Amino acid sequence: MVINSIIKKSALAVLIAFCSVMWLSVWHEFGYGARMSFPAVSSLPRDTLIILLPVMLAVWGSTALAQWLINRSQGRMSPSTQSILTAAILGGMTSIAIILMEATRVFRTGISNEVAIQVSLCRRILLDSSFLLKTLLGIFPTPQAMRYHVLLQDGIYLTLINLGISVLLIFILEGAVNFRRLETARGESSG
Repeated sequence: MVINSIIKKSALAVLIAFCSVMWLSVWHEFGYGARMSFPAVSSLPRDTLIILLPVMLAVWGSTALAQWLINRSQGRMSPSTQSILTAAILGGMTSIAIILMEATRVFRTGISNEVAIQVSLCRRILLDSSFLLKTLLGIFPTPQAMRYHVLLQDGIYLTLINLGISVLLIFILEGAVNFRRLETARGESSG
């Protein structure tokens, strides 16, 4: 596994936290058809720092789980399968951590479930707009169904974003490792 040091895990956590806050801010601001204003206390660096600890824990837990599954396979997984497994677990667990932070009202971030944001988002969603929303409306009262719809939609998109970030970083790290091996092999063969 290429994400095996504290520095790499920390860099991945910072990158995922920053990109996730940026993505959710842009998605909430422009994804529902009209510009929406966020709380005055919210900012990209502040919100990133608030969610950094849960994302860091998710990255460490994800890499530990992936390494455990890789070790359990007893060498039957190819390196590309190991990378895909690691990226998938990272994308899912970091997204869950961020969505849990989004669902709380304690921190008052720009991505959290503040009443004004919920009302603004929910007014822009058409009740017949998706199968997911129709299903949620059949199960829950309208305000709760709208909140769950926003959270689930954010979670699905965020998982794809975090999966992309994880895959990109894994490819970069694997490329650097392979480049070093190639340079070492060239140096030994010429010397």
